[in-house]
Amino acid sequence: MSTSLAAELIASALLPAALVAALASDLARRTIPNLIVLALVLGFLALVGLGRVPDLAVRLVLAGALLAAGFALFTEDVIGAGDAKLAAATALWLDPTQFPLFVLLCGGVGGLLVGAVTLSARRRGDGGLTRGLPYGVALAFAGLVLFPHSSIALAAPFGG
Repeated sequence: MSTSLAAELIASALLPAALVAALASDLARRTIPNLIVLALVLGFLALVGLGRVPDLAVRLVLAGALLAAGFALFTEDVIGAGDAKLAAATALWLDPTQFPLFVLLCGGVGGLLVGAVTLSARRRGDGGLTRGLPYGVALAFAGLVLFPHSSIALAAPFGG
């Protein structure tokens, strides 16, 4: 398989498939498997190795900052560790200029999730959230919305 074809397959298929898997897993079990995050990071590193990632240093700094912020939220029991890892891994695939919109979309969709869970709990007459908020849904949604407009996605199909 040529390196261009490999890069195209990684860039066009891996992130969307991984985000859909993370979303489904978070909805069903309230966990995001480490294997999904690992696949995202390894796929990103493969693209780096193929020379297909612009602004690498900035991407790494932003993803690192997001991981640190995510683990700070995890220590306060606001989000899960899988959410923190998924956010950072997803941010690697997005352009640095998309980072503020990624954060805003995650917050907006997260707010909608809180509202939906609260309304559902009120209708059932129970105390509300017992299993944690599936924040991976917000992260996956934001990544799926923004990725098609990223330089990695727009570069596919890659020229030989």
